Amino acid sequence: MLLIGQGERTQVIGPAEKEHCLRCDEEREFVPQLRYSYGQFNLIFGFIYDRRYLLACPECNHGWFLDRVAAEQLYRKPAIPFHLRYGWIVLIALACLVAAAAYGYRHAS
Repeated sequence: MLLIGQGERTQVIGPAEKEHCLRCDEEREFVPQLRYSYGQFNLIFGFIYDRRYLLACPECNHGWFLDRVAAEQLYRKPAIPFHLRYGWIVLIALACLVAAAAYGYRHAS
């Protein structure tokens, strides 16, 4: 059975910063976040296909997008789960191993 899925996660990556929210029209503690979208095969072989850094208001989610390189330098690279970040590489490696084993078995006989 083949299970295919997708989703989006939001991860706080640093301490809050005081900013004026244009939508709330108040001083708020804006939180730096990473929002990433991912896809999965059989719930373990994942891949990230969209990654956005932003500074967002905790009340209304209004905010600003941050430059990816600058955000990773300032807040460090966030800890995305291994199966989502590198799962597609594991899937390709397993497929190559199965293909090599099948090829070896066929030519050994």
